[in-house]
Amino acid sequence: MAVTLNQIAEACGVSRGTVDRALRDKGQVRPELCEKIKRTAREMGYIPNQSRAPAKAAVRIGVVLHSAGTAFVKMVCASMNRTAAELREYGAEVIVRTMNGLDAQQQAALIDELTETERIDALAVMPLASAQIRDKLNALAERQGIPVVTFNSDIADCNRLAYVGTDNLASGQAAAALLGLATGGMGAVLAIAGRQNGHSADSQRMVGFLEEIQAHYPGMELLDIQQCFDDAAMAERIVLRTLAHGAPLAGIYVSCAGRSGVYRALRKADMAGKVHVIVHDLTPGNLRMIRDGVVDFAIGQDADTQGSLPLRLLYDYTVRKKAPEKRIYLTDIEIKFRCNLGALPDE
Repeated sequence: MAVTLNQIAEACGVSRGTVDRALRDKGQVRPELCEKIKRTAREMGYIPNQSRAPAKAAVRIGVVLHSAGTAFVKMVCASMNRTAAELREYGAEVIVRTMNGLDAQQQAALIDELTETERIDALAVMPLASAQIRDKLNALAERQGIPVVTFNSDIADCNRLAYVGTDNLASGQAAAALLGLATGGMGAVLAIAGRQNGHSADSQRMVGFLEEIQAHYPGMELLDIQQCFDDAAMAERIVLRTLAHGAPLAGIYVSCAGRSGVYRALRKADMAGKVHVIVHDLTPGNLRMIRDGVVDFAIGQDADTQGSLPLRLLYDYTVRKKAPEKRIYLTDIEIKFRCNLGALPDE
């Protein structure tokens, strides 16, 4: 649903008329208040009335997502669908292509399909960490004039219009700090990654986690990092094997998908609540595991903003000729634990 002037007015604590004057630059509004209203309108995703009529030439925005079967990406897709329905009223068509794995060649093929067959005008993509993808995105921007917004993961040296997503390094550092608090900074810690390459968000989280542990928690013993390839069954076997053959575990950090396998392993071994667990994403499954006492903390990355803001930035750029105000839009790192869960999404 489109954001209204009344909603902006309520958020700013002013009248609808004041909001209208500020957004139309009609004067009679204090400069600092005017800037606050404009900033609030941008953050809420308001599209001015002059853009409500469909564009003379419809704009086509392509989207490519990997890991489409994961709970987090499903949440991002839901946000994108809501935003696409809103932008459709203004002449924008959003065309989504998804893939389940992390194959760079498949992602490149999907990008080609959108640009060559669907004739998109702009692209939002969760890029894989690949020189092939970097070069393709650069070619789109520099040779074909197709603006690109990356989200969730980024390729820093590509010519993208903007990046929308969390600071994955800081997110991993937060995970280490939380685990350090939960364990008292002592004991053996098992870290489970998806894979060592392909997904930059996963690898950056792990780098941040390791750096924070090594710098501030000398009493914690880091076991060899295990890769589960986002496979819950493999993650389950990793945990069961570690519990059976290693020293007693103080904590487990999971930087990737496949978390349900960790939950199952701890329950099978009767270790739920006895080993501290830190995971990423505020998915319904993770939140239930917090409620059930299996997970200590879940670290969020704002699926709603990652699903909506890339489309809005590209719409503004292609239709309204308005460039993003910055090149990096960092989403909040939100932390949930047993005391701030509230009602779960499916309850």
